[in-house]
Amino acid sequence: MEKWYESDIGKNILKSKYYHVGEKDPQIFIDRVTSIFSAPVQKAMRQYLEAGSVCPAGRTLYATGAKGKFKASLSNCYILPSPEDNIESIFKINTEIARIFSYGGGIGVNISRLRPKESLVNNAARTSTGSVSFLKIFDSTGEVISQNGRRGAMMVGLNCDHPDIYEFLHMKQNNEKLASMNISILFKDDFMKAVLNNDEYELKFDVEATGEKIRKKINAASFFKEYCRTQWDWGDPGALFVDKLNNYTLLSGYSDYNIEITNPCGEFGGNAYNSCNLMSINLYNFIDDKFGEMPHLNEKPFRSAIDTAVRALDEILDYGYETQPLEANRKCIDDWRSIGLGLFGVADALIAMKLKYGSRQGNQFITDVIRIMFIESARASSQIAKEKNTFGRYEWEKTKASPLMELLYKEAPDVYDNIKENGLRNGTLLSIAPTGTISLLMGTFSGGCEPLYKISYMRTTHKMEGEKKSFKVYAHAIKELLEYHKLPYDIDDAEIKKRFPWIIESHHIPYLDRVKLQAAMQKYVDNSISSTVNLRHDATPEEIKDIYIAAWKSGCKGITVFRDGCRRGNILGVSEPKTKIEYDTIQPIKRDDIARLDGCTLVRHTSCVDKLYITINKTSDGQVFEVFTNASGGCSSNIATITRLTSLALRSGISVKHIIKQLAVSKCSACQALIRGGRRDISLSCGNAIASALAEIYNETQQKKPAEKYTNSAEDAAINKKCPECSHYTLKPEGNCVTCTYCGWSKCE
Repeated sequence: MEKWYESDIGKNILKSKYYHVGEKDPQIFIDRVTSIFSAPVQKAMRQYLEAGSVCPAGRTLYATGAKGKFKASLSNCYILPSPEDNIESIFKINTEIARIFSYGGGIGVNISRLRPKESLVNNAARTSTGSVSFLKIFDSTGEVISQNGRRGAMMVGLNCDHPDIYEFLHMKQNNEKLASMNISILFKDDFMKAVLNNDEYELKFDVEATGEKIRKKINAASFFKEYCRTQWDWGDPGALFVDKLNNYTLLSGYSDYNIEITNPCGEFGGNAYNSCNLMSINLYNFIDDKFGEMPHLNEKPFRSAIDTAVRALDEILDYGYETQPLEANRKCIDDWRSIGLGLFGVADALIAMKLKYGSRQGNQFITDVIRIMFIESARASSQIAKEKNTFGRYEWEKTKASPLMELLYKEAPDVYDNIKENGLRNGTLLSIAPTGTISLLMGTFSGGCEPLYKISYMRTTHKMEGEKKSFKVYAHAIKELLEYHKLPYDIDDAEIKKRFPWIIESHHIPYLDRVKLQAAMQKYVDNSISSTVNLRHDATPEEIKDIYIAAWKSGCKGITVFRDGCRRGNILGVSEPKTKIEYDTIQPIKRDDIARLDGCTLVRHTSCVDKLYITINKTSDGQVFEVFTNASGGCSSNIATITRLTSLALRSGISVKHIIKQLAVSKCSACQALIRGGRRDISLSCGNAIASALAEIYNETQQKKPAEKYTNSAEDAAINKKCPECSHYTLKPEGNCVTCTYCGWSKCE
């Protein structure tokens, strides 16, 4: 059978991402990666890596053997402390971001300690530009410090009780420059309870430098509705449940271990200056009797692989200690020795087990797998602690207070006793990463715990003579399933699903089943899980709300939602092909050409217009066509001019979203003063009021559109975005990242 490094995609990924200069032989690559381990671990890791059964994360694959050649960290991502509310701290964090990016790492940072917009400052500016404004500095650093031609991955978070939360929610609509950042709101339990009870929730901030105490009340349910609508449209911000992040870890009993944010893909939440040191096991390779009468997990070799992986991760910490970007990162290794062991090939494994992804039986199987991983990882870490000592800050009484230790006491008392006697070598153990690139490298289409995105993809060869040949490439488990049943490779995907009803693609999995699987895994995962719920284009904001509420209620630490056709493609730096614009040629559609128009009138308020009546007309097929206004005050000629130009742009075919964006930019100081005074019904300007009404009607028309036909063609940009590396329409979303299933290009790794 073809080895993973003999396939076209394996060769391509090695060449483009992981080979050092001058490397061409995969055996030399494997030798380099495994050379950092002690003798027994080295031998086992070489066998696992050769077989595609266990694989370190991408930064480790690249940075091993780099000492003396170039500076590169073996950690994928880093957690930075929230900057203090002063210029010195903000620029100190920015310097640390630059240093980490230069070493190849991504970062996560929470900006909740920065004072809100319009709060007082003791300098010439008089008032602050707000927490969100400082992200422009971090974003510029990401642009300047590139990594192999790509900007560094960044996760930015804001707490749900920060007064800038509305601006943070809409920051990507209002500032395209920040669109490349992954952003998440950190929702607290009391906020989520207020959402369910339709209660008011207090936003608060105390400015230490000036003594100003800022308090605002919002309706939690109203904000969350707006959040879900924004997520529906933009695919951002994501949701992190910060109380669960902190109270369900092996370090929950350590009061000085505080998690403020996760890494960009969401699988690792750590304290300030911690980093994610990751490795994943290919679950598919540990299934015996695949597709047969009695498929099952071969537990003995699986347990051995877990033991080896934990030991390898611990040794990676020692090897990479000197190449950490900051002294604070080395101190964090001394104190906590965090590791993150995860899985990939989960969807392939379920196919081999003849279990449907998301089914009760499938969820139970994965739960049993993760249970074994947690118990064996804890056993291995305790044994290493006996051999080498515990992590620096280890204390039994604090460790014992973790709810995960209570779980071990009930389900694996022998491991509990081992830890009581020997301690733990590592403060964190399991993290389920998306593994987009390494799963493709190892020959598996399903990354992390994600479902099978598609059964197959079409590829095209380009021969020297110019001849093109298209052929179908199947997911790993599907290919071997066809071989097992002696079926031809040209069989239709629909026929495959008909013959084998347990095979299901991500878009057809009931979304709450995705939440149930993640919640079942979270019971045994001490850190976090990167998981993306893929929704069809016709999904609604209400369904997105159901997902987030279910995830919070069931104990997930966070979750990502991706609706096909939302703007996540652009957020991830994947743009659509640009058409040539012919200037001074567009003729607007005449009103006389439209047989029927349906209108809706909305009311908005500004500082100078008590009631601004805005009528928006739509065509019979739901296209927004024109706008009329009737104002009780204000500058009528100015409002009329804005209205006429808006209608002209709509009739000329300009993107409604772009019109809304332009109208929403200008902000009236008088309107802003009323808002600061507590008026929540005031628009930011007359143009902003029209933009708000236009957005409301436009969003309704988008929700009512019929479901689109899904194909595997280049025209289906909703499912398959165009890869900027290989130009094939084979990008799939996972976590807060995107990965090309053709060439292995990844946005976040």
